[in-house]
Amino acid sequence: MRRQARSARHSSTTVCRSERTSGNARAYPGGMQANPYATVDRFLDHWQGVRLITIKTLRAFSLDDLEYRLVPDWRTVGELFHHIAAHQYYVARGVLLGVWDPRPGDVDADWTAHRAEVCHSTEALESWLAESQSSLEDWTEQAGPNRLERIAEDNPWHEGIRGWLILHHAYQDELHHRGQLYAIARLLGRTPPAVYAEEHDEFWLPRKGR
Repeated sequence: MRRQARSARHSSTTVCRSERTSGNARAYPGGMQANPYATVDRFLDHWQGVRLITIKTLRAFSLDDLEYRLVPDWRTVGELFHHIAAHQYYVARGVLLGVWDPRPGDVDADWTAHRAEVCHSTEALESWLAESQSSLEDWTEQAGPNRLERIAEDNPWHEGIRGWLILHHAYQDELHHRGQLYAIARLLGRTPPAVYAEEHDEFWLPRKGR
């Protein structure tokens, strides 16, 4: 079944869609699985919670903070937020659609121009974070059968790795950079949000007991 109304999909608090049954985990020796979630939708719903906290972290920074660099030649605060969504966008499109090179009209046709357009505005960054998350969900619906389970031989990074694991790479990258952003926020005297989505009523209350 499809997730709830599209009008909510650009919100950081999008309600979880009903679960598919096609995302069965692949078993490995010792009980290890390529997919640690029961379904694709559970994974996407969990990532929605992660993205909610990332967006709330963005809101903790001032406009001037977006230009801050902890170390020379590192990404600015704004560039870190841009990178989180860019990594997700690139990996999700590649894994789910098999499209690793940008198509006409794709934002990564010119990342430099896109960063310049987005990185200096809190509103633009929040919109980009929401757009990338929404694209992930849309592309999941378009993906062919077992796209996440099969070896993604067409990916430009890792040979012999399953789609699930590449997607997890982007998920883990978001957590990694958000940890950096929490440290920077504290350094600048800002107060980042509670780290777990379950501590935020707008995420947790619709899911409690499910």
